[in-house]
Amino acid sequence: MDRIVQFGPEGRLVGVLSGASLPADAPTLVLPSAGLLPRSGPFRMNVELAQRLLSCGFRTFRFEVPGVGETPRLPGCGSREATLAALDHLASEYGCRRFAVGGVCSAADVGWSAALADERVTAMVLLDGLSYTGPWYQLARMAGVLRRPRDWLGVLWRWVGRAGRASPKADIADYREWPERGEAQRQFATLVARDVHSLWIYTGGYTDRFLHPRQFAWSFGKAAGDKRVAMHYWPDCDHTFYARAHRDRLLATMQDWLISSFPPTAVQA
Repeated sequence: MDRIVQFGPEGRLVGVLSGASLPADAPTLVLPSAGLLPRSGPFRMNVELAQRLLSCGFRTFRFEVPGVGETPRLPGCGSREATLAALDHLASEYGCRRFAVGGVCSAADVGWSAALADERVTAMVLLDGLSYTGPWYQLARMAGVLRRPRDWLGVLWRWVGRAGRASPKADIADYREWPERGEAQRQFATLVARDVHSLWIYTGGYTDRFLHPRQFAWSFGKAAGDKRVAMHYWPDCDHTFYARAHRDRLLATMQDWLISSFPPTAVQA
């Protein structure tokens, strides 16, 4: 059964724990809310994922970060701090020792920052997470324009419009807290060396940041090719996995990856 859990400053944060009765060594997937979405995730995806993982011996904890839903804004407690508070509570109350953290969009960013801050995080889930545009992105973007001659005029019009504006169009990196690319490469190399596993999935709803699989290695350097790193590019999917078939693919991929990322002895059906 699911269990309502209060945690964080004065117990003012609330989450739902699936698998509370599992052994202490069972891995725990922590899913912070993304954007303004509730803890159930887009189209209740987090709930479905918790149900699937429970049969494989995984706990799942989903919660809303401060300022989302009915959760109040808390001074000094942002998404990262709330996630670390969740890890502390799950460790002290349920004996959890190993965590995977992440989700879609801003929740992926939380997974990254939590892994850097806490060595109990041994896996990250990054769905449309950090990405850096560069030569492969620009080549893919230009190839897309060349395949669609009717779009040329629209591209030219946008370029002219940008030239006439006093301020440039806001970039996604302006409101998501990402390190510079060089620093991200160093951080990622540190995480991989620490034996942190990671699942990266980029979708077709992320075209302002990701357009070509080779972009990933350009963004994150040599560590991107490590065996503990799994990356998929699904251009047919949108950012929130609206189609049932796309959600099914995502849930199956996450389940298989989590099972392969943790020692088999720790996964109890």
